[in-house]
Amino acid sequence: MVVEVDPADEIGDVFGGAPVKKTIHVLVVVPKDAGVGVGQDVERDSMSVPAAVPMGPDVDSSSCDDLLAFLESEMTNKEATVSRPHILEAVSLQFRLVGREEAITTAAKCFCDIIALSGTAATDRTKQAMPVCSGISGLGKTRMLEEGGTILQKMKLDPKHVVRVIVPYFNGFSSQPVEQSMPIEASFSWRLLHRFFLDNNCTFKFAEWFKLRLPRNGSKLTLSDAIKVIERKVRQRVQGREMLYLFLGIDEYQKIEKVNASRKDPNTSLLRELVETIGAFLCSKSSNLVVLPMFAGTDLGVIASGSIANSSYYVTERLPMTLLTLDQVFTFVESHADFAGFLRQVQICRNLFSLGGVPRWVVEYLLELRSCLQSGVDVVPLNSINKCFVNVWTKYVEAYLSSPLIETQTLVRLAAVAVSGLTVNPQDTISGHKWSRLRDSSLCLLIPRESSTVGACDVRVPYTLLANIGSLKTLATKAEQDFATALMDMSEMVDSTMFALQPWQSWEVFGACFYAVRINALLVLGHSTVTLGDLLPGTRMSGETRNISVKLVPSRVFRCAEAFGPSTPRLISRQINQLEKIDWTSSGCIAVNGDSGAGVDIFFALKDAATDNVVVFVDQRKRQFGKFQPSHAANYLGKLSVCPDFLVKEGARLVRGVMNCVSAPNLATVYAVHLNQFGVQNSSQNITSRLWKRG
Repeated sequence: MVVEVDPADEIGDVFGGAPVKKTIHVLVVVPKDAGVGVGQDVERDSMSVPAAVPMGPDVDSSSCDDLLAFLESEMTNKEATVSRPHILEAVSLQFRLVGREEAITTAAKCFCDIIALSGTAATDRTKQAMPVCSGISGLGKTRMLEEGGTILQKMKLDPKHVVRVIVPYFNGFSSQPVEQSMPIEASFSWRLLHRFFLDNNCTFKFAEWFKLRLPRNGSKLTLSDAIKVIERKVRQRVQGREMLYLFLGIDEYQKIEKVNASRKDPNTSLLRELVETIGAFLCSKSSNLVVLPMFAGTDLGVIASGSIANSSYYVTERLPMTLLTLDQVFTFVESHADFAGFLRQVQICRNLFSLGGVPRWVVEYLLELRSCLQSGVDVVPLNSINKCFVNVWTKYVEAYLSSPLIETQTLVRLAAVAVSGLTVNPQDTISGHKWSRLRDSSLCLLIPRESSTVGACDVRVPYTLLANIGSLKTLATKAEQDFATALMDMSEMVDSTMFALQPWQSWEVFGACFYAVRINALLVLGHSTVTLGDLLPGTRMSGETRNISVKLVPSRVFRCAEAFGPSTPRLISRQINQLEKIDWTSSGCIAVNGDSGAGVDIFFALKDAATDNVVVFVDQRKRQFGKFQPSHAANYLGKLSVCPDFLVKEGARLVRGVMNCVSAPNLATVYAVHLNQFGVQNSSQNITSRLWKRG
């Protein structure tokens, strides 16, 4: 029976609507000229055949001559190779690469190991680890692939013997339906050959070529076959038998799973299968062309054991791709004459700080700023500065914050550690995650603390994370809520009032806000009692002062109407509403002094953990330019020697402090001599100084 059917018909309709109770065998006969199957070639303009079926001619991929002849027949310029070497636009490559020196050194070491074993019979894959750049989007991973030449130059390889090619999986190179009909090795190998021979050097674009010209028996191509034909082509212009090197970048590797190629093992990801294939090739010694592979991808699962960037995966080595420090961001901006002048504008510097050390966010912000410059003017109007920042924040930062890599409670604890002043060891854990993994996932920086125990690191997080936590409305514990409130207060009292306050006023308010943030952060981490050395790490104080223990209470900034002095009462009133009063000695009030305070800018009280007596902290904020001498410190400390009469009668202890954020210090011994006083100096090596200078 020959019946013409519609694909939408029920099978029973073919038999007159009768129910089908038996197995039916159907033979489908395709007309010879239909262009389907493996029997014949097709015309290039044929668009009627399903895209998942390879439509090109048969090519013996095991024959280097046949494969090269086919590829050259597709080339517009037979002599050209790697016609489009870059992935990034020139505008992104114009910035100096900053903060990636260690990554370049690590990659070079991996490549040296691969080269050293390339002429041997060694098959131990652990000796030939492939470098991997991973982390959040915008970290500069593709830029690292673009720096392949820099890495090979560091290794002193002859540029004439080096070929660089990057195989991307995005921006016009997404997965193609035809790739589902072949193993990932064949799929990747055709991508490599297309990128080397045909990209920007062929009648068809990538998707069209894969659909119309990829050989119908393309599933038989191996990586070894592809490398051999590349070597053959390179040898046409490089005489002799010198060793050749192929830098092979694989960009956006996390998208390889979308190729949906046929798998050897259903329990193994396509990405791992490809990594294993390349690793096996490195050990095979089947070519005189040494392949130097590097993977790059937005791997949000670096923490997970299945990630190829995980330190436990023996055939890869993750490159140290961390967030940039603020100093590195400024160096990054200064590296280009068109943008260096932006650092003269305070609001731009503050916005760069807020962007948290993610290179792409910084680049996009700078490019937007440049577009706002008028001819002959090198100053960006304030409204344009803010508009550019909002655009970048909306496009990039909000997307990052809306898809956190770890649960909210862990993020809160991470932020709390960052502002607590406590140190961590990279191998220690927080909520089940190693600190080193959180660093590798671009959630924080780990900065070794000088003059501390071996391995102790300070934790830094992007300011974007702190701002986001401050805006959270629902948190699990009261301590977390208090911490978020303190962060929100900092945003509203400091960030939002920059142009409404004098710099010295912002410095005072920030100091008060940071006391509240730090105290509440320590409470989040379960510290109800701390020493002054832990509360104010990095400050100069005597050993006895450092060992004083105090009880912590949830704290918040309170701008008071009263000036601090002998007559200061227990109940103080709010500056904007003097009918509202608070007991500042027991309520967690971090008071910002009234404008007429004699030397005191901030004051608050905590209980002595040993005696339960009140410990009063008085803080003088300075922005003194020039050398800050011991005589200056002694003068300011003298103004802090008074304590409210009612507290003197109760036996309160007065702890005095001076914080100077501008001038270089000369205070090596001043604070170490006297009891009950502390100070912070302006020093690039002092973590507390760097934190206090935020204002």
